[in-house]
Amino acid sequence: MKLKYEFSIQEVADKFVAVAKNPETETVEHVFNLNETGALILQALQDGKDVAEIVDLLLAEYDIEIQDAEKEVNAFIDSLKDNGWAI
Repeated sequence: MKLKYEFSIQEVADKFVAVAKNPETETVEHVFNLNETGALILQALQDGKDVAEIVDLLLAEYDIEIQDAEKEVNAFIDSLKDNGWAI
């Protein structure tokens, strides 16, 4: 999976905002809100981590089962693809 945009993630008033910038034109294409988990996953994807590495990050950060972490990561990636933000 490859991200189509460069994302800037900022915490604003206990929420996270992601700005998707087209790397070719430098224009802002999308702005959207994320929860803490989504911000962690998106940042990890930008850092080049694969699904297994991101699952490990979630397991270290939250008290969840591995199946739930895998489901969360895969659902997030599917959402990125469905929105055309990843290929």
